[in-house]
Amino acid sequence: MIGAESFAPYVFLLAFASSFLLWSKRPVLAASTRVLLVVLLTLAVAYGASNGAWYRGYVGVAALIANALFVAFAGIDFLAWQKRRLAGDER
Repeated sequence: MIGAESFAPYVFLLAFASSFLLWSKRPVLAASTRVLLVVLLTLAVAYGASNGAWYRGYVGVAALIANALFVAFAGIDFLAWQKRRLAGDER
Protein backbone atom coordinates (compact mmCIF):
# COMPACT_ATOMS: atom_id res chain seq x y z
CA MET A 1 0.00 0.00 0.00
CA ILE A 2 1.17 3.53 -0.71
CA GLY A 3 1.92 5.73 2.29
CA ALA A 4 0.67 9.27 2.78
CA GLU A 5 4.16 10.74 2.36
CA SER A 6 4.38 9.45 -1.21
CA PHE A 7 1.25 11.40 -2.17
CA ALA A 8 2.79 14.79 -1.37
CA PRO A 9 4.67 15.25 -4.68
CA TYR A 10 1.60 14.24 -6.68
CA VAL A 11 -0.66 16.64 -4.81
CA PHE A 12 1.89 19.42 -5.38
CA LEU A 13 2.09 18.66 -9.10
CA LEU A 14 -1.70 18.58 -9.40
CA ALA A 15 -2.01 21.92 -7.58
CA PHE A 16 0.79 23.50 -9.63
CA ALA A 17 -0.55 22.28 -12.98
CA SER A 18 -4.08 23.33 -12.10
CA SER A 19 -3.04 26.80 -11.02
CA PHE A 20 -0.93 27.21 -14.16
CA LEU A 21 -3.82 26.18 -16.40
CA LEU A 22 -6.33 28.37 -14.57
CA TRP A 23 -4.36 31.60 -14.07
CA SER A 24 -1.59 31.78 -16.66
CA LYS A 25 -0.92 35.10 -18.42
CA ARG A 26 -1.31 33.58 -21.88
CA PRO A 27 -4.16 31.13 -21.49
CA VAL A 28 -4.01 27.89 -23.41
CA LEU A 29 -7.49 26.85 -22.25
CA ALA A 30 -10.76 28.52 -23.12
CA ALA A 31 -12.94 29.83 -20.31
CA SER A 32 -15.37 26.90 -20.58
CA THR A 33 -12.52 24.42 -20.22
CA ARG A 34 -11.26 26.29 -17.16
CA VAL A 35 -14.71 26.00 -15.59
CA LEU A 36 -14.68 22.28 -16.36
CA LEU A 37 -11.27 22.01 -14.65
CA VAL A 38 -12.69 23.66 -11.52
CA VAL A 39 -15.62 21.22 -11.58
CA LEU A 40 -13.20 18.30 -12.00
CA LEU A 41 -11.06 19.45 -9.08
CA THR A 42 -14.18 19.90 -6.92
CA LEU A 43 -15.33 16.38 -7.77
CA ALA A 44 -11.88 15.00 -6.98
CA VAL A 45 -11.86 16.68 -3.57
CA ALA A 46 -15.42 15.49 -2.91
CA TYR A 47 -14.43 11.94 -3.85
CA GLY A 48 -11.44 12.06 -1.55
CA ALA A 49 -13.46 13.48 1.33
CA SER A 50 -16.38 11.06 1.01
CA ASN A 51 -14.72 7.93 2.33
CA GLY A 52 -17.50 5.49 3.23
CA ALA A 53 -20.36 7.75 2.11
CA TRP A 54 -23.24 6.30 0.11
CA TYR A 55 -22.70 8.74 -2.78
CA ARG A 56 -18.96 8.09 -3.23
CA GLY A 57 -19.54 5.84 -6.25
CA TYR A 58 -21.63 8.48 -7.98
CA VAL A 59 -19.02 11.15 -7.35
CA GLY A 60 -16.33 8.80 -8.67
CA VAL A 61 -18.21 8.16 -11.90
CA ALA A 62 -18.92 11.89 -12.30
CA ALA A 63 -15.21 12.62 -11.77
CA LEU A 64 -14.25 10.06 -14.43
CA ILE A 65 -16.70 11.57 -16.92
CA ALA A 66 -15.51 15.10 -16.13
CA ASN A 67 -11.91 13.93 -16.53
CA ALA A 68 -12.59 12.45 -19.97
CA LEU A 69 -14.41 15.62 -21.05
CA PHE A 70 -11.59 17.80 -19.72
CA VAL A 71 -8.94 15.86 -21.62
CA ALA A 72 -10.95 16.15 -24.84
CA PHE A 73 -11.65 19.87 -24.38
CA ALA A 74 -8.05 20.59 -23.37
CA GLY A 75 -6.82 18.84 -26.52
CA ILE A 76 -9.16 20.90 -28.68
CA ASP A 77 -8.14 24.12 -26.93
CA PHE A 78 -4.45 23.27 -27.26
CA LEU A 79 -4.75 22.63 -30.99
CA ALA A 80 -6.62 25.92 -31.45
CA TRP A 81 -3.97 27.73 -29.38
CA GLN A 82 -1.19 26.18 -31.50
CA LYS A 83 -2.90 27.30 -34.71
CA ARG A 84 -3.27 30.85 -33.37
CA ARG A 85 0.34 30.89 -32.23
CA LEU A 86 1.66 29.65 -35.57
CA ALA A 87 -0.48 32.20 -37.41
CA GLY A 88 1.02 34.97 -35.27
CA ASP A 89 -2.30 35.91 -33.70
CA GLU A 90 -1.45 35.04 -30.11
CA ARG A 91 -3.29 37.04 -27.46
